[in-house]
Amino acid sequence: MTDAAEEYAFLWNGTEEGWVVVQTEVGETIYNSRTRRALLIEDDDLACQVIHLMHEHGCPSLDSMP
Repeated sequence: MTDAAEEYAFLWNGTEEGWVVVQTEVGETIYNSRTRRALLIEDDDLACQVIHLMHEHGCPSLDSMP
């Protein structure tokens, strides 16, 4: 895992609950269903890598905002 991706490990390692990937009109969005906040990663390549890792680690994927 890269250093940059390790920075976002809280999304899938259980230290913060509620993180999901939501399919939106513009693509996949990282969203916390408990706090109702989205996480914006400005680097598109890093965002894709983090979302891929979330999928690999079994984070839920939703078709719409909860």
